Amino acid sequence: MGQESVYISDLLKEQREGSDRRDLSVNSLLKTFGNGQRVRARRREDVEQGYYTDHYETYIVWSAAFIILLSAMDAFFTLNILQRGGVEVNPFMLALLEYDNQIFLLGKMIMTIVCVLFSLIHINFSIFNMFTVKVMLKSILFFYMGLIGYEIFLLTL
Repeated sequence: MGQESVYISDLLKEQREGSDRRDLSVNSLLKTFGNGQRVRARRREDVEQGYYTDHYETYIVWSAAFIILLSAMDAFFTLNILQRGGVEVNPFMLALLEYDNQIFLLGKMIMTIVCVLFSLIHINFSIFNMFTVKVMLKSILFFYMGLIGYEIFLLTL
């Protein structure tokens, strides 16, 4: 057949109106929020391997938002504890702190937001076939809640 063959996908693409939904643009990103169609896996293999969705359960979105809020609280509490003679045990955060407090705050928040967004994107996947990203996100939320409680305890001493 050679170069003269016509693919059906090419014919269908010519008949579509508007932009291709697979093309990345501001418009395609805006349409994704609230208008996505992927709610759950379509095949059993997808559930086993993990799958992407456009919609998230409300508690997942709130958990992600609270993790970001608690991370910000942790950063400010850490600075207060350090002023009172505390020690930073995370070597990466210590390096940021030694450079500048504002860089520490900015770096911590950027890392937290990027990790939370990455987790949200992969919420229906499992880690090492041991536990799901949903479980990990909940665990991180409870960890941060405990950490904030501990820091408040330290600040009241």
